[in-house]
Amino acid sequence: MSASAPSLVARVRAWFGLTQAELALYLGISPSLVRDLETNRRPLTPAVRAALLPLLLQLPPPQVPADPGPGAALPPPAPPPDAADLDFRRRECRHRAERLLAQADALVARAHVAARWAAALPALLPPDPDTAAPDALPAASPAAQALAAALAQAADAFDPTRAPDHARWLRGWLTFRARPLPAADVTGCLRLRAQAAGLLAEAAALDAALLPAVEN
Repeated sequence: MSASAPSLVARVRAWFGLTQAELALYLGISPSLVRDLETNRRPLTPAVRAALLPLLLQLPPPQVPADPGPGAALPPPAPPPDAADLDFRRRECRHRAERLLAQADALVARAHVAARWAAALPALLPPDPDTAAPDALPAASPAAQALAAALAQAADAFDPTRAPDHARWLRGWLTFRARPLPAADVTGCLRLRAQAAGLLAEAAALDAALLPAVEN
């Protein structure tokens, strides 16, 4: 017991998980005296040392930390875990992860469809009827011929405005289809996958915890 009074009191409190008030209650002294002992404002009296001695004798060597550290195993003898509860949570994690991944996959599918429309847009977009220089494809290309034939279906000899109106509508409709996912949906997709990864990691950890529980 050659260590200073503050280290002794602090070690006892740390090892046995006591607050200053709890240690004071055990020793039969005031919390302020415990505080003074830890800060070396007052020395250990023989009476306090005698009251503290049973706990001091249970302390490990000073180099043994009181904090077991992150990821430490439960100390023996620990009761076996509730396997049914762990299994229920494991299945719940997997079910929720599947739902989240399905939502993310739906967003990815939408993005792929939009990308296909964007790739096809130059061949599908009719000339802008409101511009002096139409942005049509070269007339010799098969895509241009197919587009011209499709646009001809909207022409009306008795209504000269029908074809331009149809071209305007089609340009807007095609441009809408080719829009990429908004940033909010891209963010949401990444968050959904991150949440699913966390749930799957929890399920995997529960798998590992259930193995010894089942074996026992």
